[in-house]
Amino acid sequence: MNIGNFPVISNNISNRVTTGAPQAGFHCDPGVSAPSSGMSVAPGTDISGIGRLKSIDEAARQGYREDYSIWDAADTLWRKETQTIHINDLNDPEKSKKFLENWRIQARWDLGIQGGGPTKEEVISAYMDALRQNGLDGAVDWNGLAHEMKSFQSITPEELEDGLDYMASRYVAARDKLERNYIGEELAAQLAKLEEVYQAGKSGMIDNYTQLLRDNLGLSDSDAQAVRDSLFSIFTEREAVYQGALKQVNEAVAQTGPDSVWLKDHDAYIASQLRAAAGAEGQSQAKYSVQDLAAAGQIARDYQTEIYGASSCGRDEVTLGLNLSMADMKAEAMISKGLVSEHMAALLRDSRAQGHENALAALDRALAQREGHRATGEPKGTYAPVDPAAFQGVYNAVMSAYRQNGGDGAKAIQAGVSAGEKLAAQAAAKLPKAARWGASMKFYLQEFYKTPEQEISILGLRIKYLSVKPMTSTYQKYVNRWQDFLASVGGGVDLRA
Repeated sequence: MNIGNFPVISNNISNRVTTGAPQAGFHCDPGVSAPSSGMSVAPGTDISGIGRLKSIDEAARQGYREDYSIWDAADTLWRKETQTIHINDLNDPEKSKKFLENWRIQARWDLGIQGGGPTKEEVISAYMDALRQNGLDGAVDWNGLAHEMKSFQSITPEELEDGLDYMASRYVAARDKLERNYIGEELAAQLAKLEEVYQAGKSGMIDNYTQLLRDNLGLSDSDAQAVRDSLFSIFTEREAVYQGALKQVNEAVAQTGPDSVWLKDHDAYIASQLRAAAGAEGQSQAKYSVQDLAAAGQIARDYQTEIYGASSCGRDEVTLGLNLSMADMKAEAMISKGLVSEHMAALLRDSRAQGHENALAALDRALAQREGHRATGEPKGTYAPVDPAAFQGVYNAVMSAYRQNGGDGAKAIQAGVSAGEKLAAQAAAKLPKAARWGASMKFYLQEFYKTPEQEISILGLRIKYLSVKPMTSTYQKYVNRWQDFLASVGGGVDLRA
């Protein structure tokens, strides 16, 4: 439809339309992007969030995290029609002027500036009147849909279930719209385009999520294929669920009065109603459930953090032992609570040795690179090769203590630190020129339980001061991470908390 066909805005503002079933969502901690391999990280630094790759342009997803009412659907259309201009139109003075006017109106609304023009309620109400008269043309916005599908390619474990549901429901709603508005060869061409866009988005998401697990957990070829097959199966199952809910949703939309004229062809709105109507996921026939795969993704992300740290010499054998055992204690806790299937429990346990090897190999490569480019004055052996026994000794101490003390992760870390002190001393005696086994490691372990004091320097004087956010010891940071994890899984089975 053309915005130029709007009726004149009257002084009587229509009541805001808020009908439509709400679309439930969850709040995801987006985290931060993983740094490049050149990042410098101090030993023991907690960078547990670096593997959380934020999905691109989340704003492109319609009704993904919030309620998506009829008003929201109209607002989305208005923004798309008025806030987009094609490059060829930039040379058209009239179109450029109209675009700038609408852009200024939207900016004023976003900033909460009152006066100086029509209110948002006035504009959207008038736009909805036009929609009720003219309807929508039944075409799919291919660029927009492709962009939405692409935004899930770097999906996080917390997003996984909602991402699957969003993509499957958008596909079913778009297909339904095409089948109602096209026939014959034109329909066949439109459906082929839909399959192209959807399959590209689906494959991209599945490939990247499988790669996250494979690269960081050390999955075998067969395990990686099982993950991939499970994701494809879950997609197929969700598509069938939404297809089954179409009749119910279309009948409900038909009861929305004059808005049914355009809502029936607003595929993003229909998709949001499908997600609301379909309810919770049923019993899956896939080998690994969504919850299995989300749990594996969380552990893989912890491993990814350690591999990134090791690849820049920001880890050593002791800190890798502590941090990877922390990740594996999380896995054991989820297994013991029945939060993952037997199949996923076996995958997590069977892949550990290879996952550890991946992290140690990353550290070994980084050490070799540093050794080959030693600074002037640094003796040969400053960056000695990895000592697998030191890592394994710390790791075994933690996991053994965890099993023996009934699952107390904090106390298990204490056992790992005690083992680390002995193993570090042995390594320092064996390799006295290795920088990481010298004074820095001794200081790190000696200060592990101490709360550092914050100081500021003024004119050369060091003055202690009270911080708004108290400093915590390295040990307390481990305790806090463990308690946060337990809080997320202890009261239920929602791994996305």
